[in-house]
Amino acid sequence: MADENVTSTTRDLLRYILRESDLLRSPVFVFVVLASASRTALIFLINETAARGGPDIWLFAALLAASAVMLATSHWAKMTGVYVVQRLALKMRTRMAGRILAADVGFFQNRDYGQIYHGSTGHVNSVAQTTIKVAEISQAVLLLLFMLGYMLWQLPASVLATVIALLVGVGAFFATEGPATRAVKKSHEATVAYHNSVHDLLRGYKELRLRRARRHDISQRIETQVKEAQRLTVTAERHYSYGQISASGALAALLISIVTVLPLLAGADSVTILQILTLVLFSFTPIETMIGDLPQIARAGVSFRIFRDLEDGLSRNAEVQDGAKPGVDHRAGFKSIELRGATVHLTRDVGDNASAKDSFTLGPVDLTLVPGQSVFITGGNGMGKSTLLQLLTGLRHPDEGEILIDGTPVTPETISDYRSVFAAVFSEFYMFKRLYGLDAQERERLLEHIAEMGLSEGVALEEEEFSNLALSTGQMRRLALSIALAEERPVIVLDEFAADQDPARRAFFYDVLVPRLAADGHCVVAVTHDEHCFDKADRLIRMADGKIISDEMQKPAKTG
Repeated sequence: MADENVTSTTRDLLRYILRESDLLRSPVFVFVVLASASRTALIFLINETAARGGPDIWLFAALLAASAVMLATSHWAKMTGVYVVQRLALKMRTRMAGRILAADVGFFQNRDYGQIYHGSTGHVNSVAQTTIKVAEISQAVLLLLFMLGYMLWQLPASVLATVIALLVGVGAFFATEGPATRAVKKSHEATVAYHNSVHDLLRGYKELRLRRARRHDISQRIETQVKEAQRLTVTAERHYSYGQISASGALAALLISIVTVLPLLAGADSVTILQILTLVLFSFTPIETMIGDLPQIARAGVSFRIFRDLEDGLSRNAEVQDGAKPGVDHRAGFKSIELRGATVHLTRDVGDNASAKDSFTLGPVDLTLVPGQSVFITGGNGMGKSTLLQLLTGLRHPDEGEILIDGTPVTPETISDYRSVFAAVFSEFYMFKRLYGLDAQERERLLEHIAEMGLSEGVALEEEEFSNLALSTGQMRRLALSIALAEERPVIVLDEFAADQDPARRAFFYDVLVPRLAADGHCVVAVTHDEHCFDKADRLIRMADGKIISDEMQKPAKTG
């Protein structure tokens, strides 16, 4: 990141904070002004009391009042800032979740888990916390202005010394900001790599326990990533510390100059010098807070840039959401689904060489599906079967050709309605512990299917969740199928469902479940390698090299 972009990013961050948060509409700045003014008044009253040799009753009451107002408004400013931070964080997280849900599936296939996770969690917190830092800096700046005004009235020469000290302190921060910010950015990149490794650690815990060398390698990689993040963080903090130490040194030099230089140059008496010294000492902490907050804002600038890039990427890859037009609910049924010349071109990097690409083309595919039909798809590994299922279900958009339902082309505006036709258990599926989106009737049917799948002893429904997901692979796949069946969608898509089942469950799947679903009017599309069961399907499709090489109708479709 170039140095000139550091200031630009920080400026963009502040604009974002002011635009998206409730900071300007909240009373936080009112409390900030009152807190700064009351602190200045307290300093004035303390100096007046010292000059008079002691307080009278009215001066004593004013001291108490100024102290009470300063403490109360400082507390209110802090707590109001906390509320603003939490509201902004809520807004950012909710909007990020919405954009993740609205993004095209292809976006996630080209992004690391750690990049998305860290960008939508840690960076959100960092950006939101900047709001309260803006309020703290505003309070320090206001106090500084009040202090300078009071100094100008008491001893004009002290204003010049104070301004010079502050310019040195702030200048020292900006001098170290560039290298510190670059180190923060690299530290975030190392953290993303660490999150990816932790993801591997959690998802591959069984495989890791079967090979000592694999455990050692991932352990070494995580240790290297953590050390790199640590090294970069320490480097960044060292640069920030240089700036803060320089600022603190400038303030210390200001104190020394007040008691040594100003009496000689300005000819001020000891009472005036003591008053100026009291003023500076009383303002020391807020000014140090302001200078200490600047590095945190710089760090948040890096987080904001990463968060903004992720948010922009999600927005660019968002699916069309046409809420103005009523959708077509195809869950009640359909007459035909047709892939007409549908083609998908896939590319991926080969190894670490980003310029080397491995390509694969699915299609062109011409395929028509109708209700009441069981369709088996078979072919060797890597022949395009799973990609075809993604295309069929609308999770991939055809690069060429089109998809039609009941003779109407599926468009970006209607893709969500089209997907409502399908329930699926993919080869790589994810099981939610919580019953998202299932209504009361679907939950009743789910319990029936759980019993039918022989899972009642191991799994129950507890309010909104499954009681247990510590199941075998075959059991987990049957539980996923239970959910798909409970949804009663017109098309059931199953990718190698029987591969993890024992002989009895496999026989139930081919001899009972698939024929029953087809007889009930569902279209069942199943990828399988069980050659001895091919004859149990109404239709058998064979694939090779991304193309359908045969499409054999073995039984007439059931239309009743």
